[in-house]
Amino acid sequence: MITNNWLHVLKDEVERQGMRRVAEKLGVSKATVSQVLNNKYKASTHVIQQRVEGVYMAFTVDCPILGDIAVNQCLEHQNRKFAATNHIRVALYKACRNGCPNSKLCGSK
Repeated sequence: MITNNWLHVLKDEVERQGMRRVAEKLGVSKATVSQVLNNKYKASTHVIQQRVEGVYMAFTVDCPILGDIAVNQCLEHQNRKFAATNHIRVALYKACRNGCPNSKLCGSK
């Protein structure tokens, strides 16, 4: 089934792979996936939507450091704590917090 509706994609993937596997791939709990599917999730579903779009729908963003990457990878880089383990990780940390148009961090440092 080809669709642009991320909720339909999420439902289809849960039916195909199971709740646990989908939750693991999205980096959220099974309860979160269940609540989203049953329209009982109290918080905004925007981040869940982006994760579904990145993992299952191949949506991408243009990262100023890495180029074209999946939306869910962008979110993962934004959530990482600072670690000077390599120059790319440092550059990603700085870019995510200093004006990247894809960042959800609102320029926090």
